Amino acid sequence: MALTLDIVTPERRVLSVTCDEVRAPGVLGGFGIRRGHTSFMSALEPGRLSYLEAGQEHAFAVGGGFLQVADDKVMVLADTAEAAADIDLDRAQRALADAREKLKKLTVDDRTHAEEEARVRRAVARIAVAAK
Repeated sequence: MALTLDIVTPERRVLSVTCDEVRAPGVLGGFGIRRGHTSFMSALEPGRLSYLEAGQEHAFAVGGGFLQVADDKVMVLADTAEAAADIDLDRAQRALADAREKLKKLTVDDRTHAEEEARVRRAVARIAVAAK
């Protein structure tokens, strides 16, 4: 028996697959899930979410969200999720430069500061996943 992994964003179901292991970027640090894992829920940081299927690793850049494990089912509710192969590295690098430039002009009291900071974290995650 294996794990079932579903990745869902507000726009669509990104992935539904049976796999052997899931690795995720939790807000308190990365973690892995295998068959028989205890039930739990975790908030996700923007970063690399990967799964192993028949010994092969597949990676996604997630832009934060939540992950729930129950009965060998892993449900990821992500703000954004993009397969490594679908990431345009040049575009991601431009987005990072743009977000960093906008963030430099803001103080932590500006109402858009948190939004721009999140854009930076998502762009960094996309670049890290695409470059590996």
